[in-house]
Amino acid sequence: MTRHHVPLQFDRPLFVKLPFTSHSKKYERGDEYPWDILGVDKDKVLTLYNKGYIHHNEAFEKDRKGTIGDGLNEATIDQLHILVDQINEKVKEKATSKTEYEKKKCRKSTLKDKQIGHIRRWRNLYGSME
Repeated sequence: MTRHHVPLQFDRPLFVKLPFTSHSKKYERGDEYPWDILGVDKDKVLTLYNKGYIHHNEAFEKDRKGTIGDGLNEATIDQLHILVDQINEKVKEKATSKTEYEKKKCRKSTLKDKQIGHIRRWRNLYGSME
């Protein structure tokens, strides 16, 4: 018998119970752990779950308000453009030169799916600047 009374359910979100680092990012108590987006093997997820690092949390799930993932799919193109503008302001503040800014800024597109791709790619490469 495992020490968890709720079995791991891969179709439900998982939240951090004990802080740890995964894929060069520090996850704190209460953070959602996006194991599937990170490409973490299910055996590793099960190990983290059984050792008490991650767990299911109904209260946190309810706080997500039905949004799955990063919420970009639910945003309009105008909202995505506002997000890109905010991202690029932060990049401008942190960039040491115009060349660095041009390299690291998030690109814009008028196509929603393409814009979502630009944002996700930027977050993957330069998310620490956000």
